Amino acid sequence: MSTDRTERLFEEGADRATYVQTMFSEISSRYDLMNRVMTVGQDQGWRRRAARAVVRPGDTVVDAGTGTGDLAFACIDAGAAQVIGLDFARPMLMRARTKALRGEFGLTGFALGDATHLPLPDASVDVWCSAFVVRNIPDLDAALREAARVLRPGGRLVVLEIPKMEAGPLRPFARVHFNQVVPRLGRLISGHRSAYAYLPVSVDHFLTPREFTARLRDAGFEVTLVRRMMFGTVAMHVAQKPAATTV
Repeated sequence: MSTDRTERLFEEGADRATYVQTMFSEISSRYDLMNRVMTVGQDQGWRRRAARAVVRPGDTVVDAGTGTGDLAFACIDAGAAQVIGLDFARPMLMRARTKALRGEFGLTGFALGDATHLPLPDASVDVWCSAFVVRNIPDLDAALREAARVLRPGGRLVVLEIPKMEAGPLRPFARVHFNQVVPRLGRLISGHRSAYAYLPVSVDHFLTPREFTARLRDAGFEVTLVRRMMFGTVAMHVAQKPAATTV
């Protein structure tokens, strides 16, 4: 897919969700390898850091857009009693289930699900988490509303994402990395011509860390931590749903 065609996915009325679902289904077999290569092996550490930032022993966690399950497994390692991994790409879930069996993560369940329509009751989980997912969601505000709905009062949220970089000396280097290096690596490793051409376009259409912080606050969350990693090319946002008030 050319850059122009990829750009059109972000126009009003475009069916970006179907494209993303198909794309992740097609690259599922090489997704983990590509993550390791693109991040120089750091992505697993980021997931562990995210899990430790929000998970407490005995928590129930929903991992929205779980992919192949790595963040869900990190939450189990951090002490969660149960993790529900949801994704709308079936091949990714199949890989997550296989990895769960190999790693004996028996407290993890995986199911088809959409972050904008979570199949969970109100106030039913302690933690909502996602890694490299939210910039792919066409209706981000709907996903954040769903996160707030399913979280218990005082529940916690953590998001790992590749943000749009704010102006600064490192921004040109980041653009070279995402616009030139990543697409070439993606084609070489995944064999998928368009998937990693989509990545830099999706980053350009996403939010800066400050803008995403504002969106979280608009959704009713109290943002407690924003951490930039890998020279600002990755951001971790930690937030909390306000505790119930008594009169």
